[in-house]
Amino acid sequence: MIQPYVLPYDLAGLEPHISRKTMDAHYNRHYLNYLRKLNELLVQNNTPQIPVAAIFSSIDIFPIQVRDDILYNAGGVANHELYFSGMRPNASKEIPEPLRSALIAKFGSLENFRNRLIEYATILPGSGYTFLVVNPRGDLVLMNLGNQESPYSYGMIPIMNIDVWEHAYYLDKLNERGKYIDDFLEVVDYNKINENYQNALLELRNR
Repeated sequence: MIQPYVLPYDLAGLEPHISRKTMDAHYNRHYLNYLRKLNELLVQNNTPQIPVAAIFSSIDIFPIQVRDDILYNAGGVANHELYFSGMRPNASKEIPEPLRSALIAKFGSLENFRNRLIEYATILPGSGYTFLVVNPRGDLVLMNLGNQESPYSYGMIPIMNIDVWEHAYYLDKLNERGKYIDDFLEVVDYNKINENYQNALLELRNR
């Protein structure tokens, strides 16, 4: 069985930017529901011990009739865990190395990166996520994916995301996604994103 991700902060820890009410619904209702359904599917298909990230590259081991459900719920688990782990209370705005230099090399400046991230998250239609990923060449790429699709399905390693499903912000901001994106950027944990970036580069070297 895949064990639930444990939040490293209290449900109210991200206030005033993201409320306890939103975090409670997001974690305890949405995320844990994806996890419950995924575990049920994995048990039914005799694969209860497979890591979530490995599901996307191993989807062919499952019967074709359950693959869509498995991918959808695995995406719901992996995407939410990346999102929750990429935030923390009183997050530093400083971006550490080597992520800082990589972002500047890719986007020209940290301001350009921030602006492009906001643009991607703003224009994504419907429900989904804006991801910062590492592609197979080790380059940083911004990408939008709908619903619970995962960058892993495209050979990318996600290191950061913004959840723009309405359940991520509707209780606090109604339909004002832009205000939510601004608040999200106040709690991004760039130390964690930097750690994810270094782990992604290591994974690529070991492939």
